[in-house]
Amino acid sequence: MQIYKNQKDLTVALENLAATDKTLAAAFDKYGTPPLRKRVGGFSGMAQILISQQVSTAAASTIYARFENAIGEVTAQNLLAMDEAALAGCGLSRPKQRYLRLLAEAVMDGTLDFKKLDRLDDQSIYDTLLAQTGIGPWSAECYLLFCLRRADLFPAGDLALQHGVRLMYGLADKPSAEALADFATRWQPYRGAAARLLWV
Repeated sequence: MQIYKNQKDLTVALENLAATDKTLAAAFDKYGTPPLRKRVGGFSGMAQILISQQVSTAAASTIYARFENAIGEVTAQNLLAMDEAALAGCGLSRPKQRYLRLLAEAVMDGTLDFKKLDRLDDQSIYDTLLAQTGIGPWSAECYLLFCLRRADLFPAGDLALQHGVRLMYGLADKPSAEALADFATRWQPYRGAAARLLWV
């Protein structure tokens, strides 16, 4: 499994992509190497991704800032100590409160061990996360991409990526998640680099 350890690794991946894809090459020439957008892993990283589901980037940042201020250290134990009113006060919907509690419970009872999980291959991590209530393909892929910096992940269900590909490649319509996943196979094994460039 390949990991982007730093900006240099990402630059090398984008150079390889640019050599075979003229459209991405033009974007790379214009924008350069985008940031890795690294996040911490484990419970806190997954909690941040869950909070970001189905809301704008600005809204997610606001809600997470409130959540972080309320909880202190973002741990499973501290999450379970928060009551519904405290979580609602952060702007968390009831479904997201439930997903966070289930995630925290899985960590506390050992069902989900992030230290062991993070050492597995991409598919094993993806499958394990997907088995957790509240974690869908987008969340699992974002965990692999940003928290673990795995190199060949592409969250095809992401609306910004779908719009980015439509605009960059002059498509008539926004591709579906399935169509974009198929489209992105051309960028293997550097799909994570392509995604970062498309997000610029």
